[in-house]
Amino acid sequence: MPGTKRITAILAFILLCSTVSQAMSLMKSASQLRCQCITTHSAFISPRLFEKVELIPSGPHCKNVELIITLKTGETVCVNPSAPWVEKIIERILQSKQNQAEPEE
Repeated sequence: MPGTKRITAILAFILLCSTVSQAMSLMKSASQLRCQCITTHSAFISPRLFEKVELIPSGPHCKNVELIITLKTGETVCVNPSAPWVEKIIERILQSKQNQAEPEE
């Protein structure tokens, strides 16, 4: 039965694709369940060089507050959240989020 072999091969291929897809999904979620920053930098970086600033609060994935800055060059830098200049950035981010959450009258 040549048709049966073809159907079996197609089903095996679909099963293989499904398994690979699930494995990749698990790998992605596993990487998000740990700290993103292995080392941090305290040296000042000019805000003019920032493309994006990402504040990740502490939680079950990581006990540390993490601040990841993506520079206009595409490089990502983890900065020390206790550095004075970084504390100011965190304060501004939190104020901005608070202002967005307040309803306007």
